[in-house]
Amino acid sequence: MVLSRLRNLLGHEQSQVTAETIRWAYRLILGREPSPVEVLAHLDHRYPDLQTLRRVFFNSKEFQLRERSLCSTSLSGFEPALEIQEEVNDASLEKLLMHIQQSWQELGQQEPHWSVLTTEEYKQANLAQNRAQFYASGQRDAACFLNLLRRNHCFPDGLADKTILEYGCGVGRITHALASHFKYVYAYDVSAPHLALAREFTNEQKLNNIEFKQILSPKDITNLPRVDAVFTLIVLQHNPPPVISLILRNLLYALNQNGVAYFQLLTYQEGYSFDINHYLNSAKSRTDQIEMHVLPQNRVFEIINQANCQTLEVLEDAWAGYRCGQLSNTFVVRKIC
Repeated sequence: MVLSRLRNLLGHEQSQVTAETIRWAYRLILGREPSPVEVLAHLDHRYPDLQTLRRVFFNSKEFQLRERSLCSTSLSGFEPALEIQEEVNDASLEKLLMHIQQSWQELGQQEPHWSVLTTEEYKQANLAQNRAQFYASGQRDAACFLNLLRRNHCFPDGLADKTILEYGCGVGRITHALASHFKYVYAYDVSAPHLALAREFTNEQKLNNIEFKQILSPKDITNLPRVDAVFTLIVLQHNPPPVISLILRNLLYALNQNGVAYFQLLTYQEGYSFDINHYLNSAKSRTDQIEMHVLPQNRVFEIINQANCQTLEVLEDAWAGYRCGQLSNTFVVRKIC
């Protein structure tokens, strides 16, 4: 029966991802022949392109366990320092934030879900059949956050009476998962179209412990509510360094004593630089692009210390891709006073 189904699929495949490409993925990436059942399982996923198929195989536990030696470290330590202008005046900061807002409003109108997770499955043309999968991924990311809290002995009495601020909530991919664990969620974003979709989805889930707010100016970032936890994932890296510093500093200041922050950002990218004048002069040509920016680890640690926080963990992650000469980190920090 399985072989008969496989032959039928072979005769009608239109996608780049065929049974033969799946077999070769097993051979070249995992070093073995697949069973017919395994081939059918991948065909059932209907991957939109070969890039998605490759990502699935390289991210698989089987590949990571067998081929760890191929996954060399992203940085050697011989990389040069980055030239980054982080301190800017208030007027420039306003302009930076306005540019970010315009860019993400445009992305929110065109491809809101794809702008959050940039894979073909989440473009508007493919979203209907993948929407549930998109929001399920938020449950997994929230579960990772909760596990890090547990293993660092944070909130031993539980989360039922705790508040959390999510910065860059987007379309609510993770917001709904956080709302099922925390007493109250403050969900912030710069894009009105993203926030509208987040409200729509969380209303569908009948969640009434979420307050959404749009960031319109630097003042909104400096007037955050006091909370027990803050969470921001694949957000900070899309802001220029002066804005990353502003957001991170104020997120940490918003923590109550013994509160915990979980945040991710790009901390090194070989060849990256930032100059405020050059950036603003060319900003209009990038309003439809997803930008990637860097704040080095030494500055992150400095901001953590200035906010009277203690670093609990620093993880190397693959949220910005896993490329030589590039490093993304996830930080877990606790407010100590």
